[in-house]
Amino acid sequence: RMAKTAPAAAAPPSSEASPPPPAAAPMKTSSTGRRVALVIGNGAYAHVRALPNPTNDARSIAKSLRDIGFVVKEGADLDHAAMQTTIRDFLREAARAQIAVVYYAGHGVQVDGRNYLVPVDLQFRAGSGMTDAMMDMDTIMAGLDDQVRTNILILDACRNNPMGPKLASTGPARDIEPGSGLAAPTTLGTGSTLGAGTLIAFATAPGQVALDGEGANSPFSAALTRHIGTPGLEVQQMLTRVRAEVVAATKGKQVPWSNSSLLGEVYLAEN
Repeated sequence: RMAKTAPAAAAPPSSEASPPPPAAAPMKTSSTGRRVALVIGNGAYAHVRALPNPTNDARSIAKSLRDIGFVVKEGADLDHAAMQTTIRDFLREAARAQIAVVYYAGHGVQVDGRNYLVPVDLQFRAGSGMTDAMMDMDTIMAGLDDQVRTNILILDACRNNPMGPKLASTGPARDIEPGSGLAAPTTLGTGSTLGAGTLIAFATAPGQVALDGEGANSPFSAALTRHIGTPGLEVQQMLTRVRAEVVAATKGKQVPWSNSSLLGEVYLAEN
């Protein structure tokens, strides 16, 4: 995230009309500078339906990010303690980075309008302490939030409420329970910059289910792997290509969705 260009000094008086000053170029965050990523794939759930593909998805995305120069911290089938440690260590690394990417594949839920990532050892049961056993996305976003870094968060998980009457039982999908999916987040982070310079990409639209897929990867991660390393492709254009590919692959059943407060163009891979 670059500082805004200072305005040019006023031109001296002239009897002739001066040409208008050139328009300021848009801010651009390139792939130069320190770039870090956290990639987690949770599939081997002990108490809710296991998912076959998240670890494959995480492995594919981690390789794609390493190939374009990211330093990647990777985790697979993490329980609550391991997720806490992994995320804490990553936030420490991200403090020195220009671009930070977080990718998560696995079960995800929303409770009272907040997103949570689900560790593999979670047991769903009623009680006020249940959210303490999951990882709050707002906490991760607040830990990343400042004025000098671009943050890209990518969630290949649905956001359904775990307080539904029974576990979902049909089809391999990244949900936990039937119910209303998460609406668009009302804020991007809770820090002093209010999420400026942050993009959140979801594998599916609010209220919908992200499919785990019939092959080795989910439809979303398969498309993301194909496009994330494309040289010279701006990140929101890249996600548009991913969206079109997922919609085609799922015959319209899944429509990836994003919410951005980026302040300029962001390129994960240079030409």
